[in-house]
Amino acid sequence: MALFLAYVTVFIAGPAVFLGLTRAAPSRHRVMMGAASVAGLMAAAWILKGVQQVDVIILAWLTCAWLGWVVTIATVVQAVRLRMGLTGVRKWSAALGAAATAAPWFGLSLALGT
Repeated sequence: MALFLAYVTVFIAGPAVFLGLTRAAPSRHRVMMGAASVAGLMAAAWILKGVQQVDVIILAWLTCAWLGWVVTIATVVQAVRLRMGLTGVRKWSAALGAAATAAPWFGLSLALGT
């Protein structure tokens, strides 16, 4: 069951969160907010990793690290859209960014050897 929930989180929730974050038009303010959010999520994950390891803390740490990854991708996509300013970039960046949110799943699968 836990593997199924991880699968749903990575392949459904990850792209949904990413697409929600990149729906608005790109701006410098959004890119800076994204960068600050990533820094905050990574700091929270780092702090939680040092706390006594119980199930809830481990889940909170994983959530912070995973959201940090998704927000990082969304921030980079918004920065690329802002910099490039091309019309075709929006569709391709949305498709590639949503697919990139699943990269940790493949890394975990490779690490486990399954």
